[in-house]
Amino acid sequence: MKTPSAIASLVMASSLMLAPQPVSAQVADLNLERFSGRWYEIARNPNRFQRDCTRLSVDFTARDDPGRYRVVHTCTRRSDGEIETLNANARVTDSNARFRMSLAGIPSFGGLASQSYWVWHRSADYSWAIMGLPDKSHFWIWSRRENPSADVRRAALSRARALGFDTSDVVSTPG
Repeated sequence: MKTPSAIASLVMASSLMLAPQPVSAQVADLNLERFSGRWYEIARNPNRFQRDCTRLSVDFTARDDPGRYRVVHTCTRRSDGEIETLNANARVTDSNARFRMSLAGIPSFGGLASQSYWVWHRSADYSWAIMGLPDKSHFWIWSRRENPSADVRRAALSRARALGFDTSDVVSTPG
């Protein structure tokens, strides 16, 4: 005979098995040639560096050194319409989908001016991707099109949620 606590544990374990579990794996097969090029940010979670940034584009370009990339972020500030450009250098770390980025022209003193970013998902046709921090505290959804369809936006946000990113206060970036 099972005790009430054993039955409760069994019911709880059964419900956990039925509940959708967050996906924890990142992209394992990123083709860097296909990933290179221009991306447009379509959504992100709030962060202090992009507080009033809109129309963000990211140019991801291979450098002469294997595994190294030039990354140029360009955004328009809502407050004054000023276009701001931020140059960074990226290098592939232990996987094609993991990068260490540092601001161009600024040495990374013990890693203070650099950050790891992972490609957590990419669509099969490389039309959109989810980039985020390893601890999942921040994410960015990028699209090859400046104004992707509502279906693409919904699919990307749904995938970000499934990966365990908090999408409750998502910022949609208009094109």
